[in-house]
Amino acid sequence: MAITKKPSRPASPASTEAADAFISGAPDAGVDASQAPRRVRKGRKVQITLTIAEPLLERVDGLAGQLGQSRAAVINLAVVQMLERGLRLGAEE
Repeated sequence: MAITKKPSRPASPASTEAADAFISGAPDAGVDASQAPRRVRKGRKVQITLTIAEPLLERVDGLAGQLGQSRAAVINLAVVQMLERGLRLGAEE
């Protein structure tokens, strides 16, 4: 006995119209994707994605453990300090 594929039926205009009506009724149906917010808010903060080298991440996690803070808190603290005090590149004299 051979396995045969079930013949497909072309979509009827009524089902296509119903699908279009359903899609256009979605809350974000009228939003242009280029104008949609690209940020995920968590209270007063915005979620970001950060890629970091594993040895540096281990150092950040170690410092967070010493301070009794979360990884995110340590990264936020470092960014605030860099913005307030400036960024120093190279060896200090």
